[in-house]
Amino acid sequence: MVAAAVLGSVVAVVVLGVAAYTLVVGLAGASGGGEIAVVLLAGIVGLVGVVHVLGVVRLLHRRVPNTATMALAAGVTVAVTGFGVFRSIRGRGDGPDLVTMLVWVGLAAVVIAMLVLITRPSVTRWVRAVHAR
Repeated sequence: MVAAAVLGSVVAVVVLGVAAYTLVVGLAGASGGGEIAVVLLAGIVGLVGVVHVLGVVRLLHRRVPNTATMALAAGVTVAVTGFGVFRSIRGRGDGPDLVTMLVWVGLAAVVIAMLVLITRPSVTRWVRAVHAR
């Protein structure tokens, strides 16, 4: 459970960092109404990061731990990373972008590991035991 919380925290920091990076870089290069799209994209990515933070908080709650929020955030992140891998393989006209693809695959691996950890039988038994108290 602690390993899942640590991985969830790492993913939350990475996703919130990506949101901040998207906002800063996007606003620097946007013009002609593109600022709205950049802010919306950064907001969506930031919301996924916030859901990861909430998932970690709910997993570590003393009286009512829950893994559902973390599983939801992980599912959304896996979907987004899958799209990112697809876009990286497709490339931007000059071939696949291997570095970006490896980053997406690494993030997906961490999120999948987190999902595996929170669905372990020992974690579900612990959650049930805390709820029973």
